[in-house]
Amino acid sequence: MSKYTGFFILASLLHFLCAMIRAYFIFLLTIVLAGCEEVDRLLGQSSKKPKIEYSYACLDSSVSGGTMNRRLEQAGDLIRDLAISEKKITDTLQTSYGTAFHEDAMQTKMFVINKDPAINRKLNEVLNRLLSAREDPSEIRYAIYALRDTMVNAFTFGGRIYITGAMLNKCAGKDELLYAIIGHEIGHSEVGHIKATIQDMELSNKIFGNEKGATFFQLKKLLTASFNQKNELEADYYGINLTNQLGYDVCAAVTFWKQMASNENRYNRVEDFFRSHPFSEMRATCLSTHIITNFNRNCGNIKPKI
Repeated sequence: MSKYTGFFILASLLHFLCAMIRAYFIFLLTIVLAGCEEVDRLLGQSSKKPKIEYSYACLDSSVSGGTMNRRLEQAGDLIRDLAISEKKITDTLQTSYGTAFHEDAMQTKMFVINKDPAINRKLNEVLNRLLSAREDPSEIRYAIYALRDTMVNAFTFGGRIYITGAMLNKCAGKDELLYAIIGHEIGHSEVGHIKATIQDMELSNKIFGNEKGATFFQLKKLLTASFNQKNELEADYYGINLTNQLGYDVCAAVTFWKQMASNENRYNRVEDFFRSHPFSEMRATCLSTHIITNFNRNCGNIKPKI
């Protein structure tokens, strides 16, 4: 065999070897890419959250769900936006309103803060966990306070959240309820209810001046109280959604409103007109429907007494 023949054979072997190595790497790369696509697909499926459905049909039989009320609410929104642009009510401005409200409440001794370290530590823990669970969060700065008050209540303004001692007693040993209650108050700020309230305040001050404007604002709150029932229900849904996302029992809120209903009158349309919150039994019905629709959890059959 000549040296040229040997060289030809060696070159052929090297060419074959290179082709095999190239084919091997192409095969390996194909497997890797296919694996990445599968991982992306699986991660996409696991991270994709089901769309939450919101229904206010449960209020249709109430005053706030009436056709006239809905039209008045739409007209009020239009007038508010034309007079005071929603864009002007920034998260920073809402926070400043909350700060001013809190400072005024402290100076006038409107309420008494409970400074118990254990209670405040617990409230801040719940608040921070709920805030971390928000999607598309605002830049509102939040703070939470326990009040020495015997009324079962919680309320918020400009990122300041207040929860009474009586409400805390209702939540004793029921973290799931505490999360739903505080989540509700966060909801008022996150979905724009407080922004609309500040627009109303700015509008009344603009038209009537600061002193008369405050009186007008309080009067408007009384006469259009039932318009806010939808807002209260929307905040309920928001709090329930966060509570569910954090893994807590969402049916606790339904049970709570059932219990509260036992202390209320039966539904009547006259009283309903002056209520800023839905009747508790109706609220339990709405929440129960929301929960079974979105989380496939049956909290029991509830029918409001209308």
